[in-house]
Amino acid sequence: MKRKYVIGSVVVVLLLVLFLLNPFQQSKKRMNEKAGSRHSAVLSSSPLIKVEPRQGAALQPKIPVTDDPNFVSGVVEPYLDVTLGLVVQGRIDKIIFPEGRKVPKGAVILNLEKNQEELEVARRKIIWLNHAELKLAEVTVSTLTESLKLNRKLYDETRSVSKEELDKLSLQWENAVADRDRLLNQEQREKVEYDMAVKVVESRLLKAPVTGVVEKVFLKAGEVYQPGQPLVRLIDSGRCLLTANLDDTRSYHLEKGMEVDLLINVGATEVAKKGVITKVPSVVDPASGVMQVKVVFENSDGSIKPGVTAKMRLPEQ
Repeated sequence: MKRKYVIGSVVVVLLLVLFLLNPFQQSKKRMNEKAGSRHSAVLSSSPLIKVEPRQGAALQPKIPVTDDPNFVSGVVEPYLDVTLGLVVQGRIDKIIFPEGRKVPKGAVILNLEKNQEELEVARRKIIWLNHAELKLAEVTVSTLTESLKLNRKLYDETRSVSKEELDKLSLQWENAVADRDRLLNQEQREKVEYDMAVKVVESRLLKAPVTGVVEKVFLKAGEVYQPGQPLVRLIDSGRCLLTANLDDTRSYHLEKGMEVDLLINVGATEVAKKGVITKVPSVVDPASGVMQVKVVFENSDGSIKPGVTAKMRLPEQ
């Protein structure tokens, strides 16, 4: 009985303790919520740090921009820049002018293998130059012509030659003339076939259309070339071309053949050159809104490398 009384007392004490702690926990929770709200208020009231535009610009390098109304800018290009190829397929045999070499007009830059084609040229030449049959035919015609004249005279004057013999000789002469004409036509055909064989060999030679410098050879010796592929890039930089862009909102006094002053960027310096206008713009490019004028100038010493920028001084109005 005493033991039951002790257990009941302990249960009552525990319930009393739990009842007393509950208000304390709720009060602590409310205090934490208030403290959190005060911290949020402090954060929300803190000022934002802004970077002024002048401060951001000071961190970037300044690029000077000049806008001189007396000059227009442009890019220097080679006077001629062509990519060459061939119309036949073949293996590259020999590169005569490698990259960087100057090529005179008409010189062979490289060639494809052509041994078989050259043998065909030699065969055609022998056939064409064989005139033995033609010479024999010409002698036969000449002999029969004289004999026919003599027999016709005898027939007309003395009748010592019969009409049948005269007709037979006349027929032989006509056959000899026909055979000679056939051989003449054959010789002309053989000459044409020989010329065609020569052209086949020449089609395997890549020749320079103008004097220039070999900028790039796209294949190596031994590689197979296919028609339509680029083979050699040839540049004529002995003269250069400045393509300058003109603002369509301004008026210009420019004429073809007019001499103008140029300033060309070479490293950190500007080189002065004289140029001649070769093209005066007549239309405005709708995409860019500019007009392009082209100026050619001498560069025989090769001091100006195509691709650099330059300026053209506008002539006075």
